[in-house]
Amino acid sequence: PPPTPTTARGALTLARLAVLLTSAALAPPRAMPTMKYLFFDCDDCLYQNGWKTADKITAKIAAYCSDELGVDKRRAYELYKAHGTCLKGLLVECLMPRDMIDEFLETVHDIDYDDVERDDALRDIVEHCGEQRHRYVFTASVAEHAERCLKKIGIPLDAFYNIVDTRTCRLETKHSWQAFDCAMVAAGTADHAECVLFDDSVKNIRMAKELGWTTVLVGLTARDTGDRIACAEADYHVASLHDIPAVLP
Repeated sequence: PPPTPTTARGALTLARLAVLLTSAALAPPRAMPTMKYLFFDCDDCLYQNGWKTADKITAKIAAYCSDELGVDKRRAYELYKAHGTCLKGLLVECLMPRDMIDEFLETVHDIDYDDVERDDALRDIVEHCGEQRHRYVFTASVAEHAERCLKKIGIPLDAFYNIVDTRTCRLETKHSWQAFDCAMVAAGTADHAECVLFDDSVKNIRMAKELGWTTVLVGLTARDTGDRIACAEADYHVASLHDIPAVLP
């Protein structure tokens, strides 16, 4: 049986549990699948700050695209929405030569992290999710960015076995099966049923589910509209990773 809010380590307060359980987006109880390899998205998942950090990166991407490539910011954001990252879109649509990839990645992630706050409670939750050798950060960003985020959150790098980033995935995004293949290779598993994705993107969750992963959608509202989000392909839907103990004991 699931842990009670008053006894389980890292469990929810009664008030937060009430919010979670009354959410229309929360998936109904089901048989617990075999879950071994845990893949955590970084931005707006391991931390949440109203997309403040994401907005900084988006602004840097827009500036780079405009100044270096002649691509306006609206088009740059459309590429991100369509392809999972603006970089992937620029390459697919032949708007940027491949010899600019490293410069692009370094430039757009040169931001301050003042909006990412320390979260000791989340550190405890993550460290009690399975075994360290089976925990991964799975990000469309670069490993250096994820490392800086983890440092700000207060989660030690060795809480995860490795970071699967855009380079690990050969610049593929979680909109494509290829990125998930790369993640599984990095983890040393060929069994989709043993893999779990924690992510705030509905498109990423849909692809993971199509491939046979267990899926946990994180966050209740859409970035662009503020509307409540729902996803039939999400096995679980939580407001934040703090809610994991209530649904994945």
